Amino acid sequence: MISGFLKKLLFARQFSMINGKIEVLGKRHVMLPSDLLFSLESNKEEIYAASKKRSFENMKYVGAKLGASQESMLKNIKNIYETFGLGPLELADLNNKQKQAVVIIRESPSAKTRAKEPQCILISGILAGMFSYFFAQDIDAEERKCSATGASFCEFNIGKREKK
Repeated sequence: MISGFLKKLLFARQFSMINGKIEVLGKRHVMLPSDLLFSLESNKEEIYAASKKRSFENMKYVGAKLGASQESMLKNIKNIYETFGLGPLELADLNNKQKQAVVIIRESPSAKTRAKEPQCILISGILAGMFSYFFAQDIDAEERKCSATGASFCEFNIGKREKK
C-alpha cells in the first residue's frame, strides 16, 4: 500500500518515475537494492558523517520545497523516513525541550545479517541529520540495540553526544 505522504506528492506532481528517472520534490533519486547500498565498505565515522550531513541538507531542501516548518516536518517524520524506503519508524519517546528522542526501526535494511555489533551506521547518520534539522542544532544518533545482534528491533538514542 502506498503511503499517504507519497500519495500527496503524486497528487501535487512532486513524485515521478519517467524515462529511467525518479524525482521527488524536484530532486533526483536512485533506487538500489538495500543489500548493495549497505554492503559498501568504508570507515564507519566517514559513513556516519556523510550520511548525517546529506540527511540534514535533504531535510532542509524538503522543508523549503514543502513550505513546512521544522515542527510540522517532525510530525511527519515517520512518513518522510518510510518514503526513503528505510522501513517503518516508531518515535518511542520525544522530548522537544531537551532535544532528545528514542527511535525504533523494525526491519532495518542494514541489519539483515547476524553480527556481533550494531550494523546501522548509515541509519544512525540519517537520523542524526534529520533530528539536527528538526531540533535546529547539532544532534547525534547512537544505536543501542540492533536486530543484527539478536534484538527484535533497532533502537537509537537521539540527542547531544555526551563528552567523553
